[in-house]
Amino acid sequence: MSTRAVILKNISANLLLQLITALGGFILPPLIVVTYGSATNGMLASIKQFIAYLTLLEAGIGAAAVVALYQALTAQDNQLRNRILAAAHHFYRISGWLFAVALLILAILFAWLTHTEISASLTFYMVLIMGAVNILDFFFFGSYRALLTADQKTYIISAIQAGSIFVNIVVCYWLIRNGYSILTVQFISTLIQASKFLLYRHYVKHHYHNLNQHYDKHNAYKLQQTWDALTHQLTGLLIFSSPLVLITFFLSLKDASIYAVYALIFGAIKMALQSLSQGMQAIFGHSLTTDIQRTRQNFCRYNRLFMCFLGWVYTCTGLLLAPFIQLYTRNMTDANYHQPVLAALFLLVGIIENSRIPSMTMIMAAGRYKDTKPQALLEAALNITCSVCFIQIWGSAGILLAALISFLYRSSEMVHYTSKHILSLPCTRAYLLWLTVFATIAIILTIGWHPVNSISVHTFIDWIKLGFITGLSTAIPFGILLILIYRRPAQ
Repeated sequence: MSTRAVILKNISANLLLQLITALGGFILPPLIVVTYGSATNGMLASIKQFIAYLTLLEAGIGAAAVVALYQALTAQDNQLRNRILAAAHHFYRISGWLFAVALLILAILFAWLTHTEISASLTFYMVLIMGAVNILDFFFFGSYRALLTADQKTYIISAIQAGSIFVNIVVCYWLIRNGYSILTVQFISTLIQASKFLLYRHYVKHHYHNLNQHYDKHNAYKLQQTWDALTHQLTGLLIFSSPLVLITFFLSLKDASIYAVYALIFGAIKMALQSLSQGMQAIFGHSLTTDIQRTRQNFCRYNRLFMCFLGWVYTCTGLLLAPFIQLYTRNMTDANYHQPVLAALFLLVGIIENSRIPSMTMIMAAGRYKDTKPQALLEAALNITCSVCFIQIWGSAGILLAALISFLYRSSEMVHYTSKHILSLPCTRAYLLWLTVFATIAIILTIGWHPVNSISVHTFIDWIKLGFITGLSTAIPFGILLILIYRRPAQ
């Protein structure tokens, strides 16, 4: 299969996954708020973030295994492939047992923490049920995911996951509408999500011959940079999971629910942008060792395409967000979800944060976990320190200000590292591309804000019509920009 076909399949499948995930995110939380209350929605969002912390027990196994598997798959060395998978599977199982113990401790602590706002027994069982899927992932799928990722077959992961999420949305919607308890809804949801592991196992067993994950400690493969990859996962998870954790500690579950609604919207946008990088890590990982000049050229074109797409997406978001929030939260009356300051800060943070995706993809493809570990630690220290200080002054907005500071540092540093230390290219063009795209976003938002937001929007059909017109109009300047810069040489 050609490289272009692989990229197209990976991106298409991932886009389908993100669309279905976003669909569930936009349908279920409002229904949960209306049916069970904002406190319950805030509890669910916070539990997800706490559980995300516990997945650090993966200890960088997956990232290290993917990099190691590039060599084995390229050389078609099944024996080396099996040794790497056996090592990964062995450490995943150890991590799975640790995760199970940590999950029980979390259930007890979180039930105590939130008992004044919601039933302690409900919270306890919700944590255990929601974490059960992750336990299965550790024991049964972790090594398979690494294999499919390294073999440029993430479209398999995305397609199966998209199917399970779609079924989950339909079933949960029916259960909530018919008055079932939130505990029953989450239990059924967990069973549906767990079923996907059977499909993953069937595919891998059918398509990879002589697959053997038996761990022989006397002939065990030693995964390189496991702890360095762990550091990156730790810092990333601290940064991206800490907001709801801190809001739960310092503010309230209703504040967590408000933040979660905006995070849901911008998280969907982030996933759409990440779809453009789906499968690119494996492709760059293979080509870096065979044709560096072609890698430079392909990366520069990919980066320009990505930045223009980012500019268009966030321009549309900035123009259409206010009317969407009004429609989306019109039935959520037990908390104030109209937060213009939060919306503006989420927009700024999203632009800066996601500008790093191409550079981050290349760093991961090159396996440069150890070299970039100090920068990742500094970013996490900046983010957490500023968040703890700012949240006590500005509330949820302080969390976003802290993120803006740390992302400005880390995203610009990633561009510098990728250009200088991996591709041996000057940084000036990458930074100039940033400035050009950011300036275009600012100009269009300034010109288009009043005309777009002066239009009355009463239904989602009205909003879709407005979005269609806005999307076409804003696509013109970014399309022209892409045409002008896409085929410029890398040097």
